[in-house]
Amino acid sequence: MALELFPVPLSWVLLALLAGIWNPESSRQRVQQWGKVYGFFFGRTPMLFISDREMLREIFVKKFYAFTNRQSKELTLETKPGGRMLTNLRGEDWKNVRSTLSPAFSGGKLKMQVKITCSDGFFSFVPMGPAINTCADQLVRNIAKFAETGESFDTKELTGAFTMDVIARTAFGTEIDSQHNPQDPFVAMGKKAFNVTFSRPSLLLFFMFPSIMKPILEWLNTDLFPSDATSFFYGIFDQLIGMRQKSGEKGRVDFMQLMMDAHKDTDEDEEDGVKLHGQKHALTRDDVVANGFLFFLAGYETTAGTMAFVLYNFAINQEEQDKAREEVNKVMEGRDLVDYEAVHEMSYLEMCCMETLRMYPPAPNVGRVTSEEVKVQWLTIPKDMFVAVPILAIHYDPERWPEPKKFIPERFTKEAREKRDPYDWLPFSAGPRNCIGMRLAMMELKVGLAKILMNYRIMTAPDTDIPLKMKKGSPFPTPENGIRLKVELIN
Repeated sequence: MALELFPVPLSWVLLALLAGIWNPESSRQRVQQWGKVYGFFFGRTPMLFISDREMLREIFVKKFYAFTNRQSKELTLETKPGGRMLTNLRGEDWKNVRSTLSPAFSGGKLKMQVKITCSDGFFSFVPMGPAINTCADQLVRNIAKFAETGESFDTKELTGAFTMDVIARTAFGTEIDSQHNPQDPFVAMGKKAFNVTFSRPSLLLFFMFPSIMKPILEWLNTDLFPSDATSFFYGIFDQLIGMRQKSGEKGRVDFMQLMMDAHKDTDEDEEDGVKLHGQKHALTRDDVVANGFLFFLAGYETTAGTMAFVLYNFAINQEEQDKAREEVNKVMEGRDLVDYEAVHEMSYLEMCCMETLRMYPPAPNVGRVTSEEVKVQWLTIPKDMFVAVPILAIHYDPERWPEPKKFIPERFTKEAREKRDPYDWLPFSAGPRNCIGMRLAMMELKVGLAKILMNYRIMTAPDTDIPLKMKKGSPFPTPENGIRLKVELIN
């Protein structure tokens, strides 16, 4: 069947982009109005939106060979560090870097030790689980003052400090203690780097007129991220790499070192039964810096946001909170640490996390670009077509998820998951190009939540928005007034 796109007015597209990027209602409305396959032009760029299950199965796995890239060459900025980030690489270049990086994010690495360099210059080797636990214990102590006063707090501020400390320890082998020192330059620049807005004139012009803006932005080395933040982290990571290469130091197993050494590992990279067959090579300094920066940004924001949303769901669903707490306490009997093995026994807590990720996925859409003409079910898609998968529309589809606005963790029991199509839940995308750091994200998430549940009851406060009012123009799930909650100490 030939592909036809709607000649949607430019003003409508701009309005949809600015006011409805993270908007479940409008995303669902477009699918209801135009169907599970529809398209339009954004400027001169054709865009195709697909939410049909069988077509997604082909896009993500069966015909992945034609959907390897996230974006076209014309919309890929060759800048530093963005141009070398795994999310922006294309074709064989992406396969090679992904194959090289994957061993650094395997489940086995989560059990290894990280070398922590303290502010006084001394260091120690700490297993990754205890390193995350130490940060979670500090999170619990930070919440304590609010338990004493009964005041509400901005949940994301606390969970963000926790995830930033975890990343500094596990990824780069350093302590920044952002939970005590929110003015630390590492913390300030980290928050600024993630303050991405697609309403910036230069970015809007780039998406509308890529052939004109691409060489200009590349010449200026300007991409999605604020220049001062990228310069700061590029300098930090570049300095760390130089010091390690110069010293020839052995024994580090933080993610920075694992990236530097990843090509030496023998792990196979296989997702959903598809092997990448990429060639493992030593990463360049630009590769390590760019992907260290990417890992920092993605790990900080998405995990912190998801943790805050889980706590919100617990606050307005006390029965589910009690069930999660009961499970955590049972698993932790006779244990001091919420380690890798412990979190795998917390199945109900994982169900709560998965249901929260359904309701508040980190990204509203995920994109692919065809590298060749390909037939997907009844539709022949031409080369260089941008194909978007509307994750929000899928996650709020009442046919897939009855009463989609309700928090129902039982949607993710083992039995329910076996019966459900895997392409109905896509917070980490799917197939070989899924989120490389999802194992660490889930572990970090469950460790932090378990520590909180063991010590506090989470409750709503007078200034809690119910339901949350979301910033619809944001590319990420962002409440307009934050998530304000309060806690009480469990005796």
